[in-house]
Amino acid sequence: MWICMEPQQLLKFQPDPSSGIYNKNEKKAASFRRWLLWIPIVIFASFLYIFDIGGEMHYRFPLPSNITAITVKPVHSVRSGFVVDTTGCRIPDLDPYDPVIHEFIKKEKPLNCHEKHPLLVNANLTSLFIMKSALPFFNISDEDQLNCCYQPFWRSKTHSGDDNFDSKITFADNCTSFKNDVSVEEEFVKVMCSVDNQVVYKNYHAFIPIKLEVEKLCQESRKNKPSQNTEHLSVLVLGMDAVSRLNFHRQMPKTESLLRKIHAIELFGYNKVADNTFPNLIPILSGLSEKELQHTCWPKLTSVFDRCNWIWKNFSAAGYRTAFGEDAAWMGLFSYVKRGFKEQPTDYYVRPFIKTAEDDIGHKTQLNAKLCIGSKMSVAVLLDYVSNFAITMSSKDTFAFFWGTSLTHDFLNYPSLGDDLHERFLNQLLHTGSLNHTVFIFMSDHGIRWGGIRETYQGRLEERLPFVFFVFPEWFKNLYPTAIANLHKNAHRLTTPFDIYETLLDILSFKQIEKESIRKRSTELDKGKSKPRQISLFLPVHKSRTCNEAGIDPHWCTCHKSKPLPLTDAKIKNMSLILVEHLNSLLKPYGVCSQLHLAEVKSATVEYPLEHLYEKTKDQGLKDYVLVVRTTPGDALFEATVRHHIGNSSVQVVGAVSRINTYGSQSSCVTDFHMKLYCYCKSYFRTRTKL
Repeated sequence: MWICMEPQQLLKFQPDPSSGIYNKNEKKAASFRRWLLWIPIVIFASFLYIFDIGGEMHYRFPLPSNITAITVKPVHSVRSGFVVDTTGCRIPDLDPYDPVIHEFIKKEKPLNCHEKHPLLVNANLTSLFIMKSALPFFNISDEDQLNCCYQPFWRSKTHSGDDNFDSKITFADNCTSFKNDVSVEEEFVKVMCSVDNQVVYKNYHAFIPIKLEVEKLCQESRKNKPSQNTEHLSVLVLGMDAVSRLNFHRQMPKTESLLRKIHAIELFGYNKVADNTFPNLIPILSGLSEKELQHTCWPKLTSVFDRCNWIWKNFSAAGYRTAFGEDAAWMGLFSYVKRGFKEQPTDYYVRPFIKTAEDDIGHKTQLNAKLCIGSKMSVAVLLDYVSNFAITMSSKDTFAFFWGTSLTHDFLNYPSLGDDLHERFLNQLLHTGSLNHTVFIFMSDHGIRWGGIRETYQGRLEERLPFVFFVFPEWFKNLYPTAIANLHKNAHRLTTPFDIYETLLDILSFKQIEKESIRKRSTELDKGKSKPRQISLFLPVHKSRTCNEAGIDPHWCTCHKSKPLPLTDAKIKNMSLILVEHLNSLLKPYGVCSQLHLAEVKSATVEYPLEHLYEKTKDQGLKDYVLVVRTTPGDALFEATVRHHIGNSSVQVVGAVSRINTYGSQSSCVTDFHMKLYCYCKSYFRTRTKL
């Protein structure tokens, strides 16, 4: 009882020396005893501080109003060299500005998307309006010279044969003229303006109309499956492709500062589970690995994804409006060398708008993406849509998943060009109250997967450690303090995309995260003979959790210690040859691809688990070697984990092989997106030879 009381409350148990019944000496003694009471409190508080270095306790002692609170450093900065330091995993706390990677960090020039023309027609939540300030740029002195119209378009609803369902667009027959401004009821429109019958301007705009058929379905779902929740929490997920946790801190200080200001919860031990975007987002959206998805609902590359049980279907069945969207449409999550969806997957689906706009007015193409759409950055167009969606739907229950790829997919330092955009976007959501009933999840899928930084030890770890932030409304944190306390605790535990899926499911049923329910579920976790692969982050992730238990392949695991090895070692040379032989075996069915040859061993390290885990494993005689090799033709750089079983002398490549430099059109002769990483087309070789 005593340790939970404030100092003022403790003093209530002592007689009041000012009442006049004490003499002078008694008053002094009482005063002395009163100050003595502070000693155990100070000692106890000191113990709390000492033992709270790991971030496990969350007690707060109230400060008198006349004392300024001390600014506490972020938890990770006071840990002893590790952002995760548990019995099952240790992930090093790396310096974002380590001298080893300093040469790869630079300030990029701002993108200028206005060089073609400024914005002539703009939009708000419901209307289009002409920007009269832009008229002089188009040499228009008289407003009557300008003729503007908007033409609605939509995802085609009729399909035949082997059509690419997700890329078929239908335009309305008529283009509706307007002057000054006009209210728009359609979802997507193309705007064209002409002078003397010559088109001088075109752009695309997206709106968020309230769809009556969707509202009706939501009402029916609520009637058929009445929720036990008195309150509902919407979900808004916003992703940035290929940005590691540390690179986010380096490149986007304004956004990071705002997230800290609003008490966002960051996951420091969030470890990817596979190579690229698709297999790292599939677990979040389905709870399945890529292989499990193939066995369940996506048997071959030419299959569509309609049969899969995406998490938005769970939310839709509970009466939520759903939305999904990406920029860089040609390499979208479900469309890059895949067939996407036959039927529109969510109530609000951005792909028809983004793809049409990118194809028509997208420009500044760099590597894989068009960085501009008209006079705006492509990512800004996506953020505008997300912001409008959040504001329009702020009083309704929604599940929305949006992913930004164009700016960050190919460039280590380009996230800095989106810092102001994302800070402004988040500020707008906060100031409009759009997050009052929404959990905002801001995240990435992995770090940059190629380039010079990827060849460093830190770059290899960063590539496996993306960022994740959670922002919850205050009422939710007050109603479910145990769930939030566990999430804080899990910030420094080993976590994965599978865990986010389980967390999202818990949001559908608040009964699952009430204190008593969490106690029971936590007890079941502790008593279980085997640890589940995926754990809701509202439950305590056990300290003993290993990569194997969390569904992380050894090749992607960041919990290992490592030791560099000499490249002249004959064993390293032999393992490198085995790695190249493995690649050639993968390429064997593809006759259009060249056979690869080992040109150089770039680096080699031996990796091993923590000592006490190593002693408990069945394969006590195994060692994992991480090799980076260069092959010809094509000068490809590959990284792989090669496992050596000392007991039977076997050596094999385990997990996926990473391609850590760009390959451009070297692999254009194959459509399998896995083989594109490894293939060097014979036709490409012949073309280069002729040149």
